[in-house]
Amino acid sequence: YGDHRDLHLSIRRQRQMCIRDSLQIIWIDLILSGDNAIVIALACRGLPEHQKRIGMVFGVATAIILRIFFASIITLILDMPYIRTVGGILLIWIAIKLILPEKESDQAQHGEAKTLWKVIFTIAIADAAMSLDNVLAVAAAAHGSVILIIFGILFSIPLLFIGSAFLLKVFSKLPILIWFGGALLGWIAGHLLFTDIGTQGLLPFMSKDNILQASIACAMIVVACSYFISKFKEKGSD
Repeated sequence: YGDHRDLHLSIRRQRQMCIRDSLQIIWIDLILSGDNAIVIALACRGLPEHQKRIGMVFGVATAIILRIFFASIITLILDMPYIRTVGGILLIWIAIKLILPEKESDQAQHGEAKTLWKVIFTIAIADAAMSLDNVLAVAAAAHGSVILIIFGILFSIPLLFIGSAFLLKVFSKLPILIWFGGALLGWIAGHLLFTDIGTQGLLPFMSKDNILQASIACAMIVVACSYFISKFKEKGSD
């Protein structure tokens, strides 16, 4: 009777832990999928109406494929130095690129198909920089459970579709929010840069104690660079 009771308690405890971990993963997906949705919406906003859905589908598919890829090699890349630094630098560049308005002549000059593939490539680079953090967070909550990691990836699919579609409409109605979206990507870039074990060893000030200041600084850099580049382009066009 005692062994049966212990087994029952053990199963009950495992079930509770599984539910707890699943809820944590759902919460992580709700928070982190917003970053990818912002990238997809920002990148697709300059496409023609009939291509926006195609861009969203490819963007979501790219994010999911990258999450699966990172999940499969998570133990190999977890402690690799300079991975986050490269991702952070790329994300700053992409954030600036996404804030800058698209020229109306671009589609006529390069063709719609080329513009679409350019958007998809931009989404892929940004997703590659951010998906590592997403997978790390989900893997930590899953405690090594492959089933829970897969659940986290699958659950993020509808969130990315719904989030990017919603933000695309918001950005078209309130263009000022595009700047906030770019600043948020800069914030994430600062977090990536200051949590890299490689740069922390080279530069003592790049520690986890300074993550808040780094995130604020990178967000301001993105906004400032975007502003001055857009002004420079306006003068050049005049």
